[in-house]
Amino acid sequence: MNLTKLAVPLLCLLLWGCNSSIPPEYGMVDWSLSNGSGNSLALAVYDKICKRSYFRIRLTRSGQRNMSTCANSEGIAEIRYRRAGYDKGDYPWTDTRMNRNQSLVIRFQGLLGR
Repeated sequence: MNLTKLAVPLLCLLLWGCNSSIPPEYGMVDWSLSNGSGNSLALAVYDKICKRSYFRIRLTRSGQRNMSTCANSEGIAEIRYRRAGYDKGDYPWTDTRMNRNQSLVIRFQGLLGR
């Protein structure tokens, strides 16, 4: 029992140090998501440069969320996004490129019959 009490914190400490300390080659791009749909929603965003997923980013009605994703060699972020929690056929991925301090306004039409 005492060995388990010592091993668990040690294992957590080792796993906590697994984050990469190497910065992205071309830096980060700070931009924002804005909700223009009139209803609160959740998004899934994928950073195509660093290959990192951001699941269920919640945006309140008319809300905004600051994002920071990896830049390509031109200093531009390449992302893809879609509405989270729905069938893939209803809301397929949308690819876009974001400049620094740019705002991406999201507008989704409601699903009829649901």
